[in-house]
Amino acid sequence: MELQSQYQVLTYLSHGADTSQRKIAAGTGLSPGMVNILLQRMVKKGLVKLERVNGKTLRYILTPLGMAEKTRLAYQYVQHSYQQIQRVSQALAVVVNEFGPPAAGVVFFGPPDDIVEVLKMVAHYQGISYRMAHRPEELPAGGNSGSLIVTWQDEAKQTLTVTGHQVVNILRYI
Repeated sequence: MELQSQYQVLTYLSHGADTSQRKIAAGTGLSPGMVNILLQRMVKKGLVKLERVNGKTLRYILTPLGMAEKTRLAYQYVQHSYQQIQRVSQALAVVVNEFGPPAAGVVFFGPPDDIVEVLKMVAHYQGISYRMAHRPEELPAGGNSGSLIVTWQDEAKQTLTVTGHQVVNILRYI
């Protein structure tokens, strides 16, 4: 989390040095206290240079080392994201193979977040038909329709039983 926050601050600073900690906090969604801590650490590491404009005003300047760190963090994020997509792709293939191709298709059940976006992309790529359900009342009714319901919610928070359908938490396979 701290690396992501550091990346956000470095990205914000790369757009211009005339700013304040409050503006950085507002622009990144981080708390002013977190921005202060991050800036202090980045100054010590040589990623950001402080320049006093007057008695009260400081200017934050991204150093060449800071630009290199921003690039490294962006690369690391992309690499991590690709690995996550690969894991979800493999997990969905295992689930569909293990439970067989569902007669009524796959239902992705969970919040509209990054995981469902990856699942939809992977399902499309693998030629798996699917539909979405974000609330229990949107799930298929019990019976013999035989949907495969794939969820990704923490099991402590969500226990799901739907008669006549297979329910799988994909987090067990990742």
